[in-house]
Amino acid sequence: MSVYLVWKNVQSFEILSVIIDMKNTDVVSSLIMNKLFSNESVFGILFGHLGDIIIVNLLFVVTSLPVVTMGAALSGMNYAFLKRRRLSDEPISRLYFDGFKANFRQATAAWLATLFVFAFFAVDIYAFSDKGPLTNPLLAIICTSAVLVCYFTVLYLFAVIPAFDNDLRSLAVQSFSFAAGHLALTIPMAFFPASLIGIMLTGISAFAFVTSMLLLFGCGLFGWLYSFIYIRVFSPFLD
Repeated sequence: MSVYLVWKNVQSFEILSVIIDMKNTDVVSSLIMNKLFSNESVFGILFGHLGDIIIVNLLFVVTSLPVVTMGAALSGMNYAFLKRRRLSDEPISRLYFDGFKANFRQATAAWLATLFVFAFFAVDIYAFSDKGPLTNPLLAIICTSAVLVCYFTVLYLFAVIPAFDNDLRSLAVQSFSFAAGHLALTIPMAFFPASLIGIMLTGISAFAFVTSMLLLFGCGLFGWLYSFIYIRVFSPFLD
């Protein structure tokens, strides 16, 4: 009888040990998962950035549909990502619309002026080119150089507008100053969008592929990447 009781106690102890081990395993697994996917973990930070990019890209695409509002959309995107770089924990959608609304008038005026300037120089470049009615290589080079200067300036303009409080003319001059003073950063910034446009012009399939990527996350990805450059360039001038 005593042997039987001992055997039963041993069995009970083994069962209890297994249960304890299973509970410990569950606890350890839970701790590991919480650690891996917490907001402070590598995965948490990565998925947080990815979520911001997707949300901002969607908002940018939707608010750019009228075309005339693209300047405000660019300012909203840059405002949201600049705030993120400065450790704001507000929802990214709220940051986007705050930037969109606060800078709407200036950004829209800047966008319309940008369209006019590029259209003006595009006509001039064609007119002074070999195929144009007023062939003049020197003037064609001058107009092309002017377009590049405007392009470099615009790369910063719609980030300068939400970052600094000033009249539009002063902000444009400041944008040119940033672009010229940081050519090592400006040239790569200019290259990537231009290369995408070049790829799109190679054929219908390439155009469809690049466009679909931009609609999915491309514009938000560019804004997210450029925000690291903007915060580096702007930091000495921000409060």
